[in-house]
Amino acid sequence: MPEVKKWAMDVRMSFEKTGMAKFISHLDTVRCITRAMKRACVPIWFTEGFNPHAFLTFAMPLSLGFESLCETVDFRLMEEVDLEELAVKINDALPVDMTVKEIYVYETLPNIIRWAEYKIIFNNPDKLLLDSAEKILSADEILVLKKGKQGRRKVEKEVNIKEHIKSFELIEENGKLILNTILSSGTSININPVLLIGALVKDTNTDEQDVDIIKVQSFTENMEIFK
Repeated sequence: MPEVKKWAMDVRMSFEKTGMAKFISHLDTVRCITRAMKRACVPIWFTEGFNPHAFLTFAMPLSLGFESLCETVDFRLMEEVDLEELAVKINDALPVDMTVKEIYVYETLPNIIRWAEYKIIFNNPDKLLLDSAEKILSADEILVLKKGKQGRRKVEKEVNIKEHIKSFELIEENGKLILNTILSSGTSININPVLLIGALVKDTNTDEQDVDIIKVQSFTENMEIFK
């Protein structure tokens, strides 16, 4: 028997998380959006059972400290509403630096995401990094220690992330080094740009904490924008 819907609309909200909002964890982001929807009187569908909660599905949890121009969350509405007006109401209820871009009826699922574009800004790169970044990124191998699991044990293993870098571009601008890159992203393979940053600054005096990471866009396998 096909599922009988108890809601009127399946919609996706795209939003930006920039500035100070990068310090809001994923769990707190969920709470922020849930509270904003409550304040905006959004007729959102809640799960059933002993612990009902707002049904929210995020494409990919964003790491703490990252900014993003392309976050998405899917939810269900109990009645049909004007989605442009809804976006304005939710936006007004969100904290500073979290901004709704659009709310729309979606046709794709987050599991089709395969790539993510990042803008990585090294604020104070030393000369060693400026000289070596292009060489490292062009090498056949970029070996990093990646955390994983072996049974129930947490382990670190050396992996080559070169095959998970689709493209890169380096730009020197006003004393900063900007790396625009597209990395594997998704539920099966997800390369955290922090791994790449670590490999680039490893033998330099560049502070890997003095780096801004901005997620620009998510793509499907065929490099179509996820929407």
